[in-house]
Amino acid sequence: MTGFQGWEAVADGLDAVAAQAEGLDVEHAQLDEGQCASIRMIAQRMRGGRRALLIADEVGMGKTRIAAALISAVRSCGGRAAIVMPAGLGAQWQKELAIFDPDHRTLMPLRSYESFIRGFAREGHDGLRQGWQERRNAKLNDRRQQRELPESSWQDEKILMISHAFARMTFPLPENGNLPWRRELMPAFEALCKGRRRNMREGGRGERHASHEAARAAFATLAAEPLPMEWARDWRLMPSEDFRRAVLPVIGRALGRFDLVVIDEAHKARGEDSSLSRILSALIWESADPFRLGMTATPVELEAQQWLNTLQRICGPADPSADGEGNGGDLRAITDPISKYAEIAKRLRAEPLDEALVSAFEQAAKCFSSALGPYIIRRDKRSDRELKGFQEAHGCSYRDIRTVSVTTKVMGRDWMRAFCAAEALSLLPETDTATKRRRLTVEKGHGLDRLILESAALGSKAELDFWSRNARPPHDASIFTHPAVLAAVRIIEAATAEGRKALVFGTLLQPLFALTRLLDARAMLRHLAEGKHWPAREIDPSSTRHDLGAVEAVRAALLSPDCPVGIPNTVEDINRVLAARYDSARQKRDASLRSVHGEISALAGDGDDTALLISQVWAAHEQDGIARLLQALESRRSLRSDVQDVEAQTRWTTKCLIKDTYELVKKLREDSSDFSTKETPDGLTARQESRLQLLQAHLGEFSGRGGSFARLLYGETRPQTRRFLQNAFNRPGSWPTVLVAQSMVGREGLNLHEECRTVVLLHAEWNPGVVEQQIGRVDRKNSRFLKDYRAGDWRSHGASPPRIEVSCIQMDGGYDSLHWAQLLRRWDDLRAQLHGDVVSMRDRERSRTDPELESLIRRLDLAAPDFYPR
Repeated sequence: MTGFQGWEAVADGLDAVAAQAEGLDVEHAQLDEGQCASIRMIAQRMRGGRRALLIADEVGMGKTRIAAALISAVRSCGGRAAIVMPAGLGAQWQKELAIFDPDHRTLMPLRSYESFIRGFAREGHDGLRQGWQERRNAKLNDRRQQRELPESSWQDEKILMISHAFARMTFPLPENGNLPWRRELMPAFEALCKGRRRNMREGGRGERHASHEAARAAFATLAAEPLPMEWARDWRLMPSEDFRRAVLPVIGRALGRFDLVVIDEAHKARGEDSSLSRILSALIWESADPFRLGMTATPVELEAQQWLNTLQRICGPADPSADGEGNGGDLRAITDPISKYAEIAKRLRAEPLDEALVSAFEQAAKCFSSALGPYIIRRDKRSDRELKGFQEAHGCSYRDIRTVSVTTKVMGRDWMRAFCAAEALSLLPETDTATKRRRLTVEKGHGLDRLILESAALGSKAELDFWSRNARPPHDASIFTHPAVLAAVRIIEAATAEGRKALVFGTLLQPLFALTRLLDARAMLRHLAEGKHWPAREIDPSSTRHDLGAVEAVRAALLSPDCPVGIPNTVEDINRVLAARYDSARQKRDASLRSVHGEISALAGDGDDTALLISQVWAAHEQDGIARLLQALESRRSLRSDVQDVEAQTRWTTKCLIKDTYELVKKLREDSSDFSTKETPDGLTARQESRLQLLQAHLGEFSGRGGSFARLLYGETRPQTRRFLQNAFNRPGSWPTVLVAQSMVGREGLNLHEECRTVVLLHAEWNPGVVEQQIGRVDRKNSRFLKDYRAGDWRSHGASPPRIEVSCIQMDGGYDSLHWAQLLRRWDDLRAQLHGDVVSMRDRERSRTDPELESLIRRLDLAAPDFYPR
């Protein structure tokens, strides 16, 4: 039993939280007006017997804060909560939970079967030799300090975060007759259920302690509650998928029972056999009266019937009753209202508006709202007074979505010939699929290096021969001169020149690497021309299959018509200049540091925390540690308006070094988890040790070879680096100034809004929900756009108001244009479903001179579905 006080008590707690927030001024309140309304609506639905709700607020409206308030209320009432979420959002969730409970010790997301099993490990009980046991105990203790593993048991954790990917676990078949450690749990559990103890296998160090941990997990499962099982004849030979199906409920019992299940990004992985679906159907062990809360800004993306899939996630595996109890209602009953609303919304954008069509919409919208209303709470930008006032005052949306067409006029003759030839080649019926795909190669720039170097794929016909030869860009071209890449550079540098940061999204790695390298190369050349410090001794010579490298990017930048004057015109000469400047700065820095080193050591001996931290970094890897620390500090200085010359950037005193290091560590700690103050055996506190680890992890990003004006976030980027880039991107006066993100990695959950209001879509998406998520990285509460708008400096200059600028780059007249047009049509459907925006811009413009049409549009706007928690 959990000792849970029940949902009535939770509802009372939610009302108390809302009342407290409403009694404070906006600056100090934990929740804003809309969030308080949502909290009160959740409490009201709770008292009415509802046990499933979907918070479908638009991106950036603060869904996580609402869920954190609910989790805090459940915990205060003695309940347990599970948060099922993308693993990369763990640190963000911890910050939100700390707002309502600063002393919480929520673990990082449970991501793997290995972590689950290690959670049952106990120091000193593995029968290992002393040296091995000590090292193992130290590793376990470190993982607990980093909050990867529970201090006691999984069942004792009041809040448990579980990664969407957790149920992707695999169970390989045994090799050479040995039972893999991943298959230990089920035999141990079966033996306990049948009243006998499983003998621990003899074997190597890894096999032996894994066997002990599996036995403890089996004990925890058996102690939870009887679990009906079908026992296998031989667990060793069972197929991996069958074993996983059997073991998931056992793992769920070992994790313990949950009263509240929060599903973040509830629209993801809709397949029945996806990892998220397995977690919600087979793994999560819910209490007798559970509550499920789903969270997503895009519950429907490509088709209206996706509402059903998303809602089924929150309603749980059992069919909900129709009498208002439990999750409420039969989901099959909402199918028809959803279909009819989607159909009439499409007609409104295709047919002339008249009385009959508007009346039909009013009826369909009413049925749609009635069907979905019991399940959904949604706030969108229509409910934001400030944004609504912006539109009324300036007659336009606060989002400026631009199509940046790369026309044949700006391509140049050689690129235009390749582009037109690739389009023609793709239409020839005799060509194979690989040849047709050259159209994408030329337009997207992916695989362009291979296309330039390879021989023409000649066909038997003269026509095919001709277009194949011309579909290749010229030999002196490269991806760094690709028209779409250069168009992105122009947009990005226009924003950064005004002191703003830029966020870029794309899907194909080669163009993303090229754009990142080119932006960094151009920034380096500007720094050299202006005499500013560049934190690198040479141009990074490395390259990979996807990344042609910085050297090629610099060569391309040197050939650009707008290359700065007065700088060396070869890579070799630039390296000599960089080395001379770097060595000169280092000599001056080292000279000033000779006296600083002694003063730092003395202050460290006197107990100064920051001086002690600097001393530890100084001692690491001889001089490399302090060099990287100073490079990190100099990179922060390089964008400060008060420190622009190289001499000032590399001049260090004890006071400046301690001050700048303290500010850096303070910001890193704010961006990371909280720290323990428990004493460790070597005399350092765990807090000091954690500070050192945090700083060293940050310094790992500074190699001395390359700048960080632009950085790439993609699939192989480490989780620690992703957090570093996110936090640095949100800080004013620090690099990266441009963050280039692969769409699958950076589109959901990340807050990138504090210093950025410029988004560039290098590659268009097919799914408008993805685009909404991408724009939502900068369109959030307290964004840079809102700060610029509130500041009002633009008014004194007679300028247009600041807006969130979204630029979608497309190669005009080809496949890209078709792709972008299809996305816009789907985007219209999405806005109709989620925002009630069913009137075309053409009709809205005509209504200014047509009173009858204006009246019809007003009726459509009033009838549009609205799930605001009133």
